[in-house]
Amino acid sequence: MVELKNITKIYNPKKANEFTALKDVSLTVNDGEMIAIIGKSGAGKSTLLHILACIDNYQDGEYRIDDTLVKKLSEKELSHIRSEKIGMVMQDFALVEDFTALENVMLPLDFAQKKKPNRRELALKALGSVGLEELARKPVNKLSGGQKQRVAIARAIVNEPSLILADEPTGALDTKTSAEIMEVFKKLNDDKKTVVIVTHDPNVAKQCGRIVEISDGEII
Repeated sequence: MVELKNITKIYNPKKANEFTALKDVSLTVNDGEMIAIIGKSGAGKSTLLHILACIDNYQDGEYRIDDTLVKKLSEKELSHIRSEKIGMVMQDFALVEDFTALENVMLPLDFAQKKKPNRRELALKALGSVGLEELARKPVNKLSGGQKQRVAIARAIVNEPSLILADEPTGALDTKTSAEIMEVFKKLNDDKKTVVIVTHDPNVAKQCGRIVEISDGEII
């Protein structure tokens, strides 16, 4: 379970350009949920997602993931949570374009604290779960946008995290491809993965089990 209590995030505190991105935000995401976080540009959606991903810190409040209080963790412990518990999917895919699909999916395994001897097999299994095993050896720069996003999802799930976070995962895709990508996320959710999707697309949001709207840094 993911639990945020009264989270406040301020950028550039006590400076002329101080900006409060999140104000007293509380949110619980139960295991196995699939939720959408919606809101206008600048509302605080990505900031919230980055806190959930243990990428960004916060000034006030508490964030717990599986009953672990995140704020008290060392950087090494945070790195372990990011590696083992969380899979991140970005709008721009964030892939190494000159690498093959397989090499991209293997990257989290290369950096994992617990080295696994069957990395290749695990990466192929992850690609198979998103329908791309046959393109494993193809360079990413030769793939379509939808195929790249599938590779990015496979990379996010290769360490078998319990929480999948996606930041506008369909934002760069056409309507048909977006629908295909959402089917991948729904399949992951059916497989008991917890999925949180930040989106501005109402068609994406309505496919999730719950919608959380954020405006001016507050959940409304």
